[in-house]
Amino acid sequence: MSSLKERHLAALCSGVAASLMLPEPRWGLLGLLLVPCAVHSQTRMIIAFVAGLACGATNGALWLSHQLPEACLGREVSLSGRIVTLPRERLLGTGQRRVTAQMEVAHVDDPLCASPKRVRVTQYLEASEAEQALRYNARVSGRWRFKPLASQMNPGSHPDQAHWASRGIDAAVTPMGQLSQTPVSQPIANFRSQILDGWADREGEGWAAMRALLLGDTRSMSQTVWRDLRHLGVVHVLVISGLHIGLLASLCLFLFQLPRRLVRMPGDRGGMAFASLSALMVTGCYAALVGASLPVMRAYLMLVAAQLPQLLGWTTTGRYGLLLVISAMLLWDPRILLGASFWLSAGATWLLVSTPSQSLGIRSLIAIQIKMIALMSPISLFWFSETSLLGLATNLIVVPVVTMIMVPVGLLGLMLFDVSPALSERLWWCGAELWLLLRACFDGVLACCRTWAVIAASPGILAFSLGLLALVLWGESRRYTSVALLITALLPWPGRPALADKSITLLDVGQGLSVVIHVGTRTLVYDTGYGEPEGFTQAEKVLLPYLVDRGIERIDTLLVSHADRDHSGGAQILRDHLPIKRYLGFGGESCRNGERWIWGSVEFLVINGPGHSEQDRNDGSCGLLVTAPGLSMLIPGDVSAARERQWVRYWRAELAASILVLAHHGSRTSSSHALLKWTDPEWALISAGRGNAFGHPHQEVLERVNRSERTIMLSTATSGAISIRLAKGGKPELIPARGPWAPYWLKLP
Repeated sequence: MSSLKERHLAALCSGVAASLMLPEPRWGLLGLLLVPCAVHSQTRMIIAFVAGLACGATNGALWLSHQLPEACLGREVSLSGRIVTLPRERLLGTGQRRVTAQMEVAHVDDPLCASPKRVRVTQYLEASEAEQALRYNARVSGRWRFKPLASQMNPGSHPDQAHWASRGIDAAVTPMGQLSQTPVSQPIANFRSQILDGWADREGEGWAAMRALLLGDTRSMSQTVWRDLRHLGVVHVLVISGLHIGLLASLCLFLFQLPRRLVRMPGDRGGMAFASLSALMVTGCYAALVGASLPVMRAYLMLVAAQLPQLLGWTTTGRYGLLLVISAMLLWDPRILLGASFWLSAGATWLLVSTPSQSLGIRSLIAIQIKMIALMSPISLFWFSETSLLGLATNLIVVPVVTMIMVPVGLLGLMLFDVSPALSERLWWCGAELWLLLRACFDGVLACCRTWAVIAASPGILAFSLGLLALVLWGESRRYTSVALLITALLPWPGRPALADKSITLLDVGQGLSVVIHVGTRTLVYDTGYGEPEGFTQAEKVLLPYLVDRGIERIDTLLVSHADRDHSGGAQILRDHLPIKRYLGFGGESCRNGERWIWGSVEFLVINGPGHSEQDRNDGSCGLLVTAPGLSMLIPGDVSAARERQWVRYWRAELAASILVLAHHGSRTSSSHALLKWTDPEWALISAGRGNAFGHPHQEVLERVNRSERTIMLSTATSGAISIRLAKGGKPELIPARGPWAPYWLKLP
């Protein structure tokens, strides 16, 4: 950066970002002690950095003081607010319908629990209660129960708390009884709802794409479609972000400058104010039409800041205006840095303002999107652990078609809806058919290229920083940009930790179980966590990212203890993504009670079984005893206390284990006195979801375990994933993902 002011703003932003690494935000105020030294030496960069650190620390302390107290979890309150996102519905296997949305809170009757300003709402309805479902832009009031937000933390995955904090979501609630809903009169929101209602019966991927592009509604896009779009490298075209708004603004600038390029008007001095203001008005209406979500509004504000110098006739650059608004955003809420949407929006807008306005044209727009794909790839890999080589080719077709044809044609249809509904229908139909034509062209590409073109990797913070440096340098020095990108590509990415010769990880899969055991070059996976048929699975969210992060490309043994979904739900996903040499338990071979095998110095013993069919439930769980020098670990699945007593009578002293994973997530029906006596563990591990509906672990179990003063309890609900390292000839070390030095926003109340 050549401008001193830009350097000051960059230092201020860096200080705010540094405050997010503090275990206790008030520690950042100690940086003020450096101010006298910086003033004496006239080092303004240090002053700006310390000011950012202190402001970020103060903001963090205030944020902590307004978090929902632990005492409010499970409490019923009267609460009112407005639904601000389109409700998502999903049919569950039980026949119930689950509805989720976000709500801005207006009033809470309990002063202790009145701190949340934005909450996630989850509603469960029977088939006969469909008319009570949450409605978009409705004012809702009733009795609600506070629930904890998901707070899983695992190696290879971004923490759930980063997602919620970056989006400003403070808590989760579920309604207790009937709700009162009143529509709110807002012209744009009402028009959006009217169009969505009219398109409710339009099926097919083409109409789903039009809903996503024009109205920000991605609810009808299936997981298969999202996967294909990711592998094509074009998923960003259906997610309204900084890239989308930036390219639309570029198109608007080009179109509004086109008349003056064709005809020279008298008195035209070459100003850009009219084109900039018109582009901002169009993109502003578009942002409101797609729902004006926080990520979209952040992207729009960045665009406004980039165009402000043109509007006001300032001599400064658009990049300075962008840095100014980014600084203001970070001072207001530093935790937006924890979400991918901020980085994608800021990066796309930075590239847009780094392009000279005089060069805007069709060729320039295509060149901009190629630059965005190349320069944004390190950021995409860091946040999503996946990118596609196909994107360099597919985006040359998809982005121009979507940005220059489908979106303008669709917006024109919306503008003409009240004037000529028939013409609007024809325009929208053309857009939907054009998308289907694109997909038909790319299906063949996926069939032949998917296996080698998709790159799955987890770059560390160093690779992310170098990629960010390349992005920042664009427009200043293309040579240095190319060097930074080359180093990023060739970097061995130390973010991938070296696997120990022997290691065990109890993953944090919420209310479920999944354990990964690594011995030399071989890997055993015990259970895969919760999963819904053809829906969400913990295998996709947690297990697969962990295996990719550790560089594990095959499973030597998959053991699924029994058929319950919280243990077997991700088995099929795992089989689809990785080769599995041997498959035991539910869906595979029947477990044989007493079977042993040895990997190096580690012995595995199957206890119980067969765990093979739908009928083999809790007491049919395949248990596993892992024995290594200095350590033994018992994983009993979901067996009951009665089955545990049978184990004790048969195996007796062989059940002794230094680590015991409590059966059935700490249910009172398991972890009997007999088993605890004969295992006599040093550590008792609990795999359960925080604030789960079953009340696991039960207090009776905790009391039974605590009777042994030598036993230390750890729970994934509070500690996150628990890694067990087996040092050669030494004592095993248990390392929770959420330790005492974790950043303040990762701490649980």
